Amino acid sequence: MTKITSDALEERVERQRECERALNYEFESLTKWAESAGWSWEEIALALMELVEQYVLATACSRNIAQEPEAALRDKSRTLH
Repeated sequence: MTKITSDALEERVERQRECERALNYEFESLTKWAESAGWSWEEIALALMELVEQYVLATACSRNIAQEPEAALRDKSRTLH
């Protein structure tokens, strides 16, 4: 098992914070725009969660396909019945 050093962990945490700071301005603009269009904060939050889920799934799928292209071909041949 790979050990994670405290330096590596701190670097990862700082990188995450940097990403959040970089996205924050656009996020604030997007949510303010949605509120001004009449959406409630609950509707906005649910829509954003759905979009995040779609992004995560699409990213995970594309990475899996890149790592195992033959697995993607096998999956396409499956049927639902």
